[in-house]
Amino acid sequence: MIYLIKKLFNPEIYQGKYKRSNYFEGWYYKIINSSMEHAYAVIPGVSLGSGISDSHAFVQVLDAFGCKVNYIRYDISSFKFNDNKFEVEIADNYFSNSELHLNVKDEGFHVNGRLMFKNAVSYPKTLLRPGIMGPYSFVPFMECYHGIVSMHHDILGQMSISGNMVDFNEGYGYIEKDWGTSFPKAWIWLQSNHFSASDVSLMFSTARIPWLGRYFTGFISFLRIGSKIYLFSTYTKAKIVMLVYHGNCLKVRLEDRNFKMEITAEHSDGGILKAPKNGLMQREVLESINAMVKVRLSDKSDRIIFEGKGTHTGLEIVSEIFKDNYI
Repeated sequence: MIYLIKKLFNPEIYQGKYKRSNYFEGWYYKIINSSMEHAYAVIPGVSLGSGISDSHAFVQVLDAFGCKVNYIRYDISSFKFNDNKFEVEIADNYFSNSELHLNVKDEGFHVNGRLMFKNAVSYPKTLLRPGIMGPYSFVPFMECYHGIVSMHHDILGQMSISGNMVDFNEGYGYIEKDWGTSFPKAWIWLQSNHFSASDVSLMFSTARIPWLGRYFTGFISFLRIGSKIYLFSTYTKAKIVMLVYHGNCLKVRLEDRNFKMEITAEHSDGGILKAPKNGLMQREVLESINAMVKVRLSDKSDRIIFEGKGTHTGLEIVSEIFKDNYI
């Protein structure tokens, strides 16, 4: 019972202690060095199918500039977790909100090293909003749950990547996670914390969400400027008043009773990640972590509160989101 309560109010820890089938859980680390010449996404997780034979742990590594993904599969028995705090081990790899140790090998690809994370900015929690999903955190039958572990942190350390030593000291990072049975049928996800000001972070996500035999459009988005967080979401009664994707350009406008936020993102080349369906990593998703984004936040009198451009933006767009009168 203690674990069931603790995991609800600590979405960063492993949520699947009692899951045996048709379940996935994964953490997403974005690591970018100070020169921004090296950018990677590292995704550890578990995939539980109908039984032990089709269940495994994994580590995915996406190289932003090489547009290559390595998916390293491990026996499910190699997955270890701490049910009191966010600590996960997969074979010789270790993951937490403050450290990342990698020792992965895959057909000419080898990463070995340890990174430390300092000055992490956690997403704020309250009793009624234990995470970014707000009150939906308490709904027991959601297809997919989302959590923000660190909106921004500094990186210390080095990694040997296929024989090249990469210095990540003074780089920036970001950590989030997902868990449940499947990724949504259609979604958009965007994230950047590489703006000219080091204390700015942006995330936007919208998806087609199954609900009692039907679907609804759900979204969550925040813009962090220093200690201030501007939250737009379905549960705060904000609205998506425009969503257009044409060519390589995504345009989104969000509004609530006090503010307006406009997001324009340009897609770039990316790599093909594996994504879950009924717990199995069977889908393929194109992700870029080298996209560009512009964001403009204003009040209802059009007074500009923030305007800036973010680089090394993570961007996933599943095109079905624009069908069936989605927005």
